[in-house]
Amino acid sequence: MDLAPSRNDTLLIEAEGGSHSEFHLFTHFQPIFSLAHRRPVGYEGLIRGTDSNGKAYLATELLAKAPAGVPRMQLDRQCRAVHVRNFRRLGNEDSWLFLNVDPYIAVQGLRFGSFAQMLEENGLPAHRVAVELIETPFDDEKRLVAAVEHYRTIGCLIAIDDFGAGYSNFDRIWRLKPDIVKIDREMTRRVTVEPLARRMFAGIISVLHESGALVCVEGIETEAEALCATDADADLVQGNYFASPTTQLQPEHACDDLFARLFRNFRLETAEFYDQRRIRLQPYIAALADAVLALSAGADRASAVRALLDLDCTERCYLVAGDGSQIGASVETEGNVAARDRRLTPIRPVTGTNWQTKPFFRRAIEAPGKVQITRPYLSATGPKFCVTLSYALSLNGSYHVLCADLDFAALAGDDLAFGLTKLPL
Repeated sequence: MDLAPSRNDTLLIEAEGGSHSEFHLFTHFQPIFSLAHRRPVGYEGLIRGTDSNGKAYLATELLAKAPAGVPRMQLDRQCRAVHVRNFRRLGNEDSWLFLNVDPYIAVQGLRFGSFAQMLEENGLPAHRVAVELIETPFDDEKRLVAAVEHYRTIGCLIAIDDFGAGYSNFDRIWRLKPDIVKIDREMTRRVTVEPLARRMFAGIISVLHESGALVCVEGIETEAEALCATDADADLVQGNYFASPTTQLQPEHACDDLFARLFRNFRLETAEFYDQRRIRLQPYIAALADAVLALSAGADRASAVRALLDLDCTERCYLVAGDGSQIGASVETEGNVAARDRRLTPIRPVTGTNWQTKPFFRRAIEAPGKVQITRPYLSATGPKFCVTLSYALSLNGSYHVLCADLDFAALAGDDLAFGLTKLPL
């Protein structure tokens, strides 16, 4: 379809000194895919421009040429109108259109009330528009909340862009209650190279889900980043790995082969990860089972867990009563005692330390007779990341939980330490 600029897509910018520059505006659309549906469900409108000499300009370059104040706001409004017109001209009747809006522009726009009218004039229902607030400082959060409620009232979705960068943080999530949160592309890049970022990524997405938002991971450039987003349970994905911005909309099945390959690799690597983890944990699970039998037969704790402590990655074992309180001191390996971090002395476990809020205790108590395995975490018992095996057994007529902390890095090695999809856990 011909998307040549119409008369209304011409931008005239007056610079200092009275000179004018004329630009023709047009739209590039970048698809936003649903991982569950494996097809585009939305498009982000990205403004592009050319001057009278045919030189191309990105949105940031056009905005830099516009003076501050009302003329710049008019430019922003004109860009959104260009996106809406072009989106309608392409005939899509199902997908969302994501429109970038600066918080300052969103607040100032309340004075004019032209956004709903512009959508109506172009025949685009508001429920198919996602107003995407870009990451930028804005001091008056109360006015921003009012502006967001205005867009929500007319029927638009609310999206927050670049979460994790600058001012797009949890405070803004709590205040604005967005429908969609887009993860900053720098976070997307870092999760494939930094273990700490990788460990936090799925948790961040989980918290955003609990806020009531869908999560879009943007800036995906590689299969590794796409696998990471898949593993972390993202809802939506965007980036050049899937499709670059163009003047046309993506055919619905254009990425079928890419998604088939992506999910095939995800299944294979997931299966390999769990197989390898099961193999490496098996000796520890077997030794834990033997320790449970020994305790049940009346053995003291130190002798019951001796074989478990002799395994390379075991750091310590401890017994917890049914109310969560630790019974006696932990039984530790000599190497672990020597490696204690003195900075953690105030929180070192002692008799009576209570673990009832910890997942390794709660899960074991909820499912007696079954071995529980935690995700890697930093325990108060030592300075290293560990995984904890736990097992609820009956001793003297009440449930107790036997726990064993394993050195995660030593257990996982160079391959499993990168977790599912070979990325750092």
